[in-house]
Amino acid sequence: MANFKISPTFAFPVIDAPATSKRLKELREKRNISIAQIQKLFGMENPQSIYIWEDEKEKFLPRLDNLVVLAKFYKVSIDEMIVTKMRPSKEDRICSRREPPYGIAQETLDFIAQNASPATIQALEEWHGCAISVRKDEASPLE
Repeated sequence: MANFKISPTFAFPVIDAPATSKRLKELREKRNISIAQIQKLFGMENPQSIYIWEDEKEKFLPRLDNLVVLAKFYKVSIDEMIVTKMRPSKEDRICSRREPPYGIAQETLDFIAQNASPATIQALEEWHGCAISVRKDEASPLE
């Protein structure tokens, strides 16, 4: 096996869901294709999924197999449909808005912040994409 090394400056791109939703809508409208035509293409009973795919406020995009079908239908590559950006900074991530990552109670984050080693906290922050720190607005239940 070859010796493989990732540059420390390498950054992972992530899909920009709002921009991709906007792009999907633009591609459809540019080709004068109606929501009803997309609904018929996929054999959907109602068009709600398509509206959600194209809503910049939602964070739902078509599954990969549906993106392949849309790309063929719109006569574009998948790369032309998907908008990417570099991984957001910690300030842009969900925890900076004072919300714990989905499925993790704030009390758990407080416990980790008070009891885990700095290396563990750093690893968890990278994994969840947010800062783990004790809330300043409330005292920890462990104090």
